[in-house]
Amino acid sequence: MKDIYKNPDIKSGFAVPFALAQSSQQQSGKNRSQLSGFAKVLAGGRVVSLNKHKPFADRMLADGVSNCLDANHNDVSIEQIILESVATNLEAGVKLIDKQEFALAQMGGRLSEMALLLNQARCSSDFQDIAQSKFEESRTTFRSIAKTTFDHTALFSVGPARPVTVIVPAKNHWEGLSIDRCNLKKPGLSAIEVGKVSPSANGLLLDPQSFSAAFEEWRMLCAVNRLQWHLLYQRWQGIVRTLRDFIGGRRWTPPPFPSDDAPGPVKRPNLLN
Repeated sequence: MKDIYKNPDIKSGFAVPFALAQSSQQQSGKNRSQLSGFAKVLAGGRVVSLNKHKPFADRMLADGVSNCLDANHNDVSIEQIILESVATNLEAGVKLIDKQEFALAQMGGRLSEMALLLNQARCSSDFQDIAQSKFEESRTTFRSIAKTTFDHTALFSVGPARPVTVIVPAKNHWEGLSIDRCNLKKPGLSAIEVGKVSPSANGLLLDPQSFSAAFEEWRMLCAVNRLQWHLLYQRWQGIVRTLRDFIGGRRWTPPPFPSDDAPGPVKRPNLLN
């Protein structure tokens, strides 16, 4: 497969590389305050909870950015620091969606296995007990995949969940791009969660229509995943190009940061799509 992540090496004076950010230890969620607005954001290449006591640049880009706004850096400018931080966060977002896509592909495989076992159980009564046993094994694997995490953050939810947000510079303001956690609380998928393929087992006896609904819901989750991937990937590549041009001498001015007195949500235009 083609390596889509190949980019020219850019010397950084500040932004945390994604591989290094992944290796650092994350703080326990029990010590974080419950905040309104976004539940999780990508900052410093990590999925973290908001901290309303930090300046906007620190809580939405990376720790330490606000300290660089008024400081003199001989090696790197504040514009480069901001661009590198945004690029790092977008790269982490793309990798998060990639992992979510891989988990969805695994789920599709387990759904196919369970659908095949239903057909086998309906064709022969002698195979019903064996089919039920294998069905439960596949469903257990499906449930395990549904617990997949990225940087200690769940990629799937049972019911509506707040998205993971990454901020990017727009023309004269900052925007938030939302990464949805796939909601598995759908009629078809919920039926399989409590269903059975053998009449002698406990639970709801499934039929082909149940799996048709589950596959349709699964395909919709895959489609949303791909749309979000393209959105983040295009913005990531745009920021990388802007950073490359800036290092080459082209001027770039970041949007003004919102007032720290108003730590609420930033604009998220993709929520209207």
